[in-house]
Amino acid sequence: MSSLKLRSELFVFDTPPLHGLPGLKMTAKRYYTPFSDPQGLTLLFAHGVGAHKEQWEPMLRYLFSHQHLQQPSRIREAWCFDWLNHGDAAVINKAALERRSPGDVSIAEWAAAIASFVKSPFLRDHRLVGFGHSAGSSAIILSTRAFSMRNQPFVAVFLLEPSMLTRELWMAHLMERETLVRKSISATLRRRDVFDTWEEAANYYRNRKPWSGYDHEVFDVFKQHGFYSVGMQDGSKEATKVALKCDLHHEALAYQDIESHFEATDQYTRLCRVVPVHIVFGDVYDYIPSYFQDCMTDVSQGRSPASVKRVPGAGHGILQQTPEALARAISVGLNSITRDSTSHLLHRL
Repeated sequence: MSSLKLRSELFVFDTPPLHGLPGLKMTAKRYYTPFSDPQGLTLLFAHGVGAHKEQWEPMLRYLFSHQHLQQPSRIREAWCFDWLNHGDAAVINKAALERRSPGDVSIAEWAAAIASFVKSPFLRDHRLVGFGHSAGSSAIILSTRAFSMRNQPFVAVFLLEPSMLTRELWMAHLMERETLVRKSISATLRRRDVFDTWEEAANYYRNRKPWSGYDHEVFDVFKQHGFYSVGMQDGSKEATKVALKCDLHHEALAYQDIESHFEATDQYTRLCRVVPVHIVFGDVYDYIPSYFQDCMTDVSQGRSPASVKRVPGAGHGILQQTPEALARAISVGLNSITRDSTSHLLHRL
């Protein structure tokens, strides 16, 4: 357990309009420490389905600690975003989300929101590194479509257990993939999402996969930030209950957004020619089969990552299962970024 205390600020951002309607709100947290280097890197993080921005915190404490051992530290600050129907964003957007169909908030829409933030004054003159876990990998990659290949905003990108695959490989394994999507949706919709107390909610999830495999720090963060108090009608009276922030229908139907993963794979193939893309996999194939990893590292198809690391004992939930080991793997990649690396230079032409 890292003793480092992160400082954080909560932000709420407008996002671009969609289909003529006002955009949803995007919530984010900015993390920094007293020794953050104003000339260092600004890290942007996107989580996976069913997670929320705070689940990065345990890994971030380790990562800031590792980097603090180097002089000067390479990190300026970190920004973690909620998917627009997850975490705090789900609570803020509740009324707007009720007017939209579950599953309607795509990875691509979230990517456009991240790209809008990248263009904002908050990040002017910052040297950016993008990070995505699982579906968040596709969000980070798709955010780069808002920029030309010769004007990419990131000096590097890290994909952590990405859920990306080509359409051809998906079709080649169609029955297996569709079965897993159906199982993921069904398992999500069968879960409880409303409880009488915080402790009841924590006990329910603590004994179920994947939460039973979470690092204890990550589970504590989930308990603290994954739920909120809400007034509900209980018979003839109003009662205060504890509910998941992310509506189960929105979480479940996010698994159907396979088109965004296809598009992200195509964009990654183009992007890795001009931006160093580092990939970190777990070595346990518990959710993502090996052919996903093979796809991401298929040099014959132009997919040439700058580095590939595997974390022993970690599965698809690498962020939640092994935050310290993941931080060490990321730190190695960050150390390869020179202080004069800039986002507009093409590194592989």
